[in-house]
Amino acid sequence: MKEMYQSYAHQELPLSKIKILAKQYNGVDMWELMGKDEDDFPFLIWISDDDYQVMFWSKYNGMMAGLDEDPVRDYAFAHWLKNNAHPVFGSLEKANKYAEDHQWPRKERNA
Repeated sequence: MKEMYQSYAHQELPLSKIKILAKQYNGVDMWELMGKDEDDFPFLIWISDDDYQVMFWSKYNGMMAGLDEDPVRDYAFAHWLKNNAHPVFGSLEKANKYAEDHQWPRKERNA
């Protein structure tokens, strides 16, 4: 049976409240919950303090911002990524340079 989580979609919440509410995801494999696959490699851009932007390297589209309408789930996913050895960059420029230097893979879409 699929777990049910409280949604906070489209709500403006202070980071202090988000941190508390994100505890509902403790112990959850956020990668599985978010339904991601090997063609979208996640990484983080550090914003400030304990705040990160989830990004993806799409083999088809290159670098893309992860957009989640639920700030609590987004926070939980970011911290799961950070705690599970996904890269964290200090800026988008540094992430771009790293992707270029390490030749992150690209794929062509089949027509």
